[in-house]
Amino acid sequence: MQRVLAVVLGCFFAVLGSSRASGQVADAIYHNGSILTMAGDEPTYAEALVVKDGVILFVGEKNRALAMKGDSTKVVDLGGKALLPGFLDGHSHYINSLLVANQCKLYAPPSGPGKDVPTIIAELKKFAKERKIPKGQLIMGYGYDDTVMPNGRLLNRDDLDRAFPDNPVRIDHVSMHGGVLNSLALAKYGISADTETPPGGIIVRKPGTREPWGLIMETAFLPVFEQTEPMTAQQEIDWTRAGQMLYAEAGVTTAHEGATHLPQIQTIKRASEAGANLIDVVAYPFITDVDRILAEIPKRSWGKYDQRFKIGGVKITLDGSPQGRTAFFTTPYLTGGPGGEKDWNGEPTFPEDLANQMVKKVYDMQVPLILHCNGDAAIDMFLNAYELARDGDYKRPWNVTTIHTQFLRKDQIPKFVEYKVRPSFYTLHTYYFADAHITNRGELQARYISPMRDAIDAGLRPSNHTDFVVAPLDQMFMLWSAVNRISRDGEKVGEDQCVTAYEGLKTMTEWAAEQYGEQDLKGTLEVGKLADLVILDQDPVKVEPMAIKDIRVIQTIKEGATVFPMPAAGFAQPKAPVQFNSSVSWRRHVCDMAGVNTAAGKTWSLTTLNGKKIAATKPPTMKFSKGRLAVFGGINRLTGSYALLDDRVVMGELASTRMAGPAELMKLESEFAKTLALVDGFHVHQDELALLRQGNPVATFRAGE
Repeated sequence: MQRVLAVVLGCFFAVLGSSRASGQVADAIYHNGSILTMAGDEPTYAEALVVKDGVILFVGEKNRALAMKGDSTKVVDLGGKALLPGFLDGHSHYINSLLVANQCKLYAPPSGPGKDVPTIIAELKKFAKERKIPKGQLIMGYGYDDTVMPNGRLLNRDDLDRAFPDNPVRIDHVSMHGGVLNSLALAKYGISADTETPPGGIIVRKPGTREPWGLIMETAFLPVFEQTEPMTAQQEIDWTRAGQMLYAEAGVTTAHEGATHLPQIQTIKRASEAGANLIDVVAYPFITDVDRILAEIPKRSWGKYDQRFKIGGVKITLDGSPQGRTAFFTTPYLTGGPGGEKDWNGEPTFPEDLANQMVKKVYDMQVPLILHCNGDAAIDMFLNAYELARDGDYKRPWNVTTIHTQFLRKDQIPKFVEYKVRPSFYTLHTYYFADAHITNRGELQARYISPMRDAIDAGLRPSNHTDFVVAPLDQMFMLWSAVNRISRDGEKVGEDQCVTAYEGLKTMTEWAAEQYGEQDLKGTLEVGKLADLVILDQDPVKVEPMAIKDIRVIQTIKEGATVFPMPAAGFAQPKAPVQFNSSVSWRRHVCDMAGVNTAAGKTWSLTTLNGKKIAATKPPTMKFSKGRLAVFGGINRLTGSYALLDDRVVMGELASTRMAGPAELMKLESEFAKTLALVDGFHVHQDELALLRQGNPVATFRAGE
């Protein structure tokens, strides 16, 4: 409601024209810099910009702006620096920003230290030592890029086993579509020689055996994602702010969460309700989770910000990554598949008939679609699904963005124009992965990746993105890549597809705002729009193209308030962690609160369930520790969070590893999980713990060793 009111007021002030200053006292006035409005087809500058109540009140002449100065007005002399609209993230995986602060950064140079296997191992050992990671605790890294490993010597399970025999280790692939796991991590996630490779997945096997050799990709990696341990309630708040600061440091005021599952939606929503958000976050539920998310957040709530968070639409993934050789093409890879496959074109993530149903489902929902398609066959697949969904009726507007769209063919562009589909390009690949693409796909196809020049000339208004954490959050380097298209080796990669700095900025501001359907609020410096701003030390339009990557973000402002650098007084304290959705609330009057600490740190073995003694050799167990609940049902591991609030213990929804086993154990495990969900209290007495339902014991436990 506040944003709608702001736009209405902005329009009102615009109509008043020269009388706008009367009675209006500015909160802030910016002047004496390159104030680039990003409105129009050519660069347009203003002498001054005025902010009031988080909204742009005036853009124009300096003397008229200063007429709005009051006693409390902050007058900012830009000193020749550039002021632009805050950048909108075209596509990334925001939820990972909450996690990577606790992981080892392993990008290949110049973004990170991961130049070869020995360096990666050394960096991991250094990380584990600095963090004092104990034996048994999971060690995680991110950004591993197998395409730049010298002489094709890739990281494998044995390397990690030798270095870390006592810790599970998981190193996520730079594509975010897989990872390398050591033996303890493979066991942790339930992957073994008996694990069948699912359709659309890759499990690289040790030569001559069925033993996984560490690298797991695409659909085979989904169970690993699903078993990510949940954060505690306080971590959700702390890590939300830390993650959002990564975006703010890059000048981003709207972040994109580009493939969201229900637990992640719940995490973002809880942090939002606690008031933790510094910038706007837009999430796109993954198609396989849509029904579960709709059951919790009805569609009528989508598309609307609530405390700087909204659900923007639905995400579908049709193929993998070209550098990981899992993208889907009409012609074979020159280097075969990641597992040594011959005549390998890659594979779609979902069978074509299922993909068609998914696209039709989103169309029928009447919500925006973002769809991952890298290879030209995946793009063909998308266009066919789009046509089937619309069934010849193209009258109703539908906001559709194809994510990456790397290997878009020239003959496919007219269809994008005809259907008003927006490509979100990934020009950073011209730097980071050009050599890999040339090796895998050949010179002609590789040099045409992310054909932004042809797309713009055809009338499209694309966005551009980093796909963080696949590439670092560096919007100036992203802009540099679109303008220059230069590889790691200093070679031009498709010079005819270079764009101007102003066009490149459009993909990060106005056109990205259109992707979100927020062009009335963001993307240009115009009256009535949000005061989402970024101050740069130089104007990207005025510097030499090669110098763009050296431009620094000086300040990021969200709705008139500075979020980067962090204000000296810090940010307002969030509320206490909120109650989890779909959670168990153990209330004070039925709980001995001192028993919370008594119960923590012990392993509790189930002795009775719903009045029946447990005869299993290995009965279900439960353990509370540091805000996390860990349950072993006999076959599956269940994990969740708990938080101590003012008057209750709040338990989060449990996530299961979903493995199968003997029918008797499966039945016991299922009954135990269902019972746990109904518990509303507990009591601890020495080495016995009872879970209660309306005051009656439904499960009893005894403390183990």
